[in-house]
Amino acid sequence: MVSGATTTTSVLIVASVICFLLGKSPKMTVSALSAATKGNIKKSFDLVVIGGGSAGLTAAKFAARFGKTVAIVESKRLGGDCTWTGCVPSKTMIASARAAHSISTASDFGIVNTVKPKVDLAVVRKRVQDAQKLIYDEDDSPEAMAKLGVNTIVGKAKFLSPKTLLVTNDGREEEVEATGGVVICTGAAPVRPTNIPGLDSVTYLTYEEVWDLEELPERLTIVGGGPIGCELAQVFGRLGSTVTQIAGDCLLPRTEPEAGATLQRIFEQEGINVIQERVTNVATSGTNKHVVTCSKGTQVTGDVLLVAVGRKPTVTGMDLEKLGVELNAKGGIQVNAQLVTTVKGLYAAGDCTGDAQFTHYAGYQGAVAARNVLLPFSDPGVLADVPATTFTHPEVASVGMTEAQARAELGDNDVSVAFKKMSGVDRAVCEGEKEGFIKIIYKTKGYQILGATIMSPVAGEMIAEICVAMKAKLSFDMLATVMHSYPAYSFELQAMAAELYYDKLVKNKNLYNFLKFFGL
Repeated sequence: MVSGATTTTSVLIVASVICFLLGKSPKMTVSALSAATKGNIKKSFDLVVIGGGSAGLTAAKFAARFGKTVAIVESKRLGGDCTWTGCVPSKTMIASARAAHSISTASDFGIVNTVKPKVDLAVVRKRVQDAQKLIYDEDDSPEAMAKLGVNTIVGKAKFLSPKTLLVTNDGREEEVEATGGVVICTGAAPVRPTNIPGLDSVTYLTYEEVWDLEELPERLTIVGGGPIGCELAQVFGRLGSTVTQIAGDCLLPRTEPEAGATLQRIFEQEGINVIQERVTNVATSGTNKHVVTCSKGTQVTGDVLLVAVGRKPTVTGMDLEKLGVELNAKGGIQVNAQLVTTVKGLYAAGDCTGDAQFTHYAGYQGAVAARNVLLPFSDPGVLADVPATTFTHPEVASVGMTEAQARAELGDNDVSVAFKKMSGVDRAVCEGEKEGFIKIIYKTKGYQILGATIMSPVAGEMIAEICVAMKAKLSFDMLATVMHSYPAYSFELQAMAAELYYDKLVKNKNLYNFLKFFGL
């Protein structure tokens, strides 16, 4: 509900009454008051969201669904990283790279006389842009939001109070008030290192700019061994670039060590050079080329340099410090379990909190934050077990604890591990998938699932079953009683659980034989 017009009308009526009592003509006085109040008109909503990414869009949609008035304040485009520089462009390019790789390896499946695929990067980019436009138009755009009852205010927001914002756009200012509360959903941005000598003297890309490449790099150097670096290394390698990835200690350092080691082996088989060193210096070499020097003396020369060393929360420019909003050790906005900041009544959700940075988690937090602002009581918005998937081939998905984390917390005797190589999974054998694994971490007593890592072509889908089991507190052995389709990849989860289920029965076979003897 916009209350500016109502406020102005009320002021004018009061002015007229005062003038009547004083015996004066109201014309000039009313006109003067109208002009005086013009700059103070406020737009008022039940909920105001700063930021139009996954968290912000979901928060706004939640509010609108409950019939609340809501506005998103966004200085750029709605959609955030996911639509424009993250999930959508990367997964669209992954599909193109997968198609090229399928042609290149077709002879392995008996398809002969195939020619080496020729990649037209302009067409690949057009696919990316078409996917972005479709998703934006249907789900993210101001027009799509308006159909749901969500207002979009273009501009940069600064706090005047915990529930009042000053929004600036092209020199114009307006105050926006949230009668219920404000949710900060400003996301994150790529880390641009300042501690690598020479990096600021060369031209380099991050995940924000890489989609603007008009030509396929002949030699691409990637700094970083995390999910973004790994996905793009395989994409450009399969499209035809010569790729060198400087990974530090290992690929995917936050997952089980088997995942990083297996992925490195796959990358090297595909012609990607993985260097387990750290960057110590960057310099220019000739025209638009670079030389990267590594910690063990290795030098890498390339045409395009991509730096993918993480993301940092976006928390500046809003005058948060004037309100007393505190930041955490990760540089994100400090929140409690209900997503309330250190200022009462002010909420934050998604990547700007410094918590796990995933689109699905940001969306979840956005909805919870809006719910906690607008509805009675509150729900927890900070979760311990958030699934993650790196969309390489094979995919690497995980949730919960790694084996090392579980043993450190509970001790060796209380932790057990179920492990299955993908080369022993029937569906993988049929499809020629020789690499990958399923690893389930569970309590030795009671079989409670503590975490899992899956490396398979559909790991992102398979991990969802583990997430449900953990949420429902379904013990690992009980997955054996849930029927799965054969020969789906997920059938192996039932088979692994069945081994544990049978072992449990065998341990009690004397008791069962005794009971059976009495006809029970």
